[in-house]
Amino acid sequence: MAPNAPYNATHFAKNAENPADYDKEGCHRSIHQVESSLDNNLHAHEPLRVHVERVVRQYFALLDDEMPTDLYELILKEVEQPLLSVVLEKSRGNQTKCAQMLGLNRGTLRKKLKIYGLM
Repeated sequence: MAPNAPYNATHFAKNAENPADYDKEGCHRSIHQVESSLDNNLHAHEPLRVHVERVVRQYFALLDDEMPTDLYELILKEVEQPLLSVVLEKSRGNQTKCAQMLGLNRGTLRKKLKIYGLM
């Protein structure tokens, strides 16, 4: 893939050549630093799954021995809201086009937009 080529679903579906590195020395960074690190690493052209794995590992490291609850829901919300927002922006607010791009029913999209206050 060319350095400035747009990402597509095929790119994100590919398996990584190398597993995500677990940075033990960086475990004590703040959530903001983790997010900044993720933003900076997006230019590395690694599949999305590698970035998600890295952030989840760092999240657990920040928790130390605390056991999170509703982690699945937390992560879905963290990913779903910006996904919906960006695709809605790219479709210029056209919910039908947005739903098609996401592969969702328009009614399901509207329900999710209401949940996140994106209407």
